[in-house]
Amino acid sequence: MSDAINKPIRVQTDSTTLRPLFGRVLVVLLWLVCGTALVSLISELNLLAFLRYVGLIALAAYAVWILFWSPSVTISPSGVTVRNLLRSYDISWPAIVRVDTKFALTLYTANRKIVAWSAPQPSRFAAMRTSRAEVRHLPESTYAGGGIRPGDLPASASGLAALYVRRYWEQLRDAGHLDSGIIEGEGVTARWLPRESAILGGLFVVSVAAAILVP
Repeated sequence: MSDAINKPIRVQTDSTTLRPLFGRVLVVLLWLVCGTALVSLISELNLLAFLRYVGLIALAAYAVWILFWSPSVTISPSGVTVRNLLRSYDISWPAIVRVDTKFALTLYTANRKIVAWSAPQPSRFAAMRTSRAEVRHLPESTYAGGGIRPGDLPASASGLAALYVRRYWEQLRDAGHLDSGIIEGEGVTARWLPRESAILGGLFVVSVAAAILVP
């Protein structure tokens, strides 16, 4: 994590997408379980059992991806994009008024807050293992409340995301890019993820139909 803390972020060009490593590892492990179950059904040469359960296995595999791999936080010159389960939020830099990490990375605007599913705060045990060196040289807005939360620790998913957001925001501020204070609308564009929603819904319908129709 020291590279993430010390690496400068170029305001004009850098775009970074953050996903927790734990979630990706969990998805791979659960996909292996689903793959093993699918191979087991094929090896039994039981067509009815395969038709009955293949939809359910595919639904489980896709749901795991939706829960633990798809969510992300992207920091770019245009703003921050928070991708949650089936919904995505684009937040412009001028609209961000506060960054919090009490339970997860949370971006506050004048009228709403956006919680990042992919950036939860660390456990108490992880916070206790943190050294003082890890909390030095953080963006100044990290200490706005007089101290830092466990969720601000850069070794955590919430802390690393907050580190990038705060550092980028401060560099934009110091470069004068936020001086106008102009915000289009609320500064937040929320949208459903139609492809993911359609696939998830389709797999659910297929798995239910198979359970009802296949003897």
